Amino acid sequence: MQRQAIWDLLKNLGSHLLREGVNLTKVSLPVKVFEPRSFLQRITDNWAYIDLLEKAVDATDPIKRMQYVVGFVIGGLRRQTSTLKPFNPILGETYQGVYSSGVRVHAEQISHHPPVSSWQVADPDGKFIFSGSGNWKASARGNSIKGQQAGVNRVHFSRDGAVITWELPSLLLRGILWGERSLKYSGTITFRDDLNDVECDITIDGGSKQGFLSSLWRGKKVQKNLDQLHGSLRKGGADVDTVHGSWLTSVEWQRGGPGGKSLRVWDVARNPVQAPKPIIEPLPSDCRFREDLQSLQKGDRDKAQEWKSRLEHVQRTDQALRVAGRL
Repeated sequence: MQRQAIWDLLKNLGSHLLREGVNLTKVSLPVKVFEPRSFLQRITDNWAYIDLLEKAVDATDPIKRMQYVVGFVIGGLRRQTSTLKPFNPILGETYQGVYSSGVRVHAEQISHHPPVSSWQVADPDGKFIFSGSGNWKASARGNSIKGQQAGVNRVHFSRDGAVITWELPSLLLRGILWGERSLKYSGTITFRDDLNDVECDITIDGGSKQGFLSSLWRGKKVQKNLDQLHGSLRKGGADVDTVHGSWLTSVEWQRGGPGGKSLRVWDVARNPVQAPKPIIEPLPSDCRFREDLQSLQKGDRDKAQEWKSRLEHVQRTDQALRVAGRL
């Protein structure tokens, strides 16, 4: 069903798909490829291991604190992937939730084009505040889709005022039209704690690069270990620890390099997945009040598509009025 919907859409895009690609954030997609959630809800999947931030709070050593933050982020990469797309938030749309630990989530759509979401995740005792903004970029070319949640993430720790920052890597989904589907992250994630002069680079092996046309003429390439990661942690510019693992299974640190004392900060088989529950009395702008989302939750795709088209028309009209200075 998904591939047929994508075929129908991309046929209308014509030769642009093969040449420069298509910016999917400006393309209206059919509801048959959607899940009944807004991106503001979906983004919390990335924070499924929020307990690791709580462990980072308890760490008195800035090196160990950094290690737990890295585990929190890498574990979230696994949870971020899905075959269904969330609804794009409407400008001013919000989401509020709370974890069992009392950590509260506030998210809001602060820009229509480019689409930018902003959030704050706060410990009830003020021990940490995790905040950031994400500009979701997605483009299709040939048989693949490339995407990234661009924007700086930061966690502020009240213990010493330290702030750890990072940005998420890009991901590539192949096989959207034919062949076996595969998804990979690639690139280097750099974590920084300027106050304590601690820095960490995590490299995810993306495997061999193969273009759209070469995939047709050269046949299928076997790619292995696309989920593997490795990196090092530095204090004052000197390497103190190394890390290895997989964004699918685990993150393990070794003191002073291979052979040193190890610390596995995240393990998919051991760490419980956590999700916030929506608050009981949200703002009127909460995404759960969207008619298209509610219709899809009830299984009425036709009604959901109708409401989605209406809301998109309202957004385009509002955008035109803002550009003209009339709103």
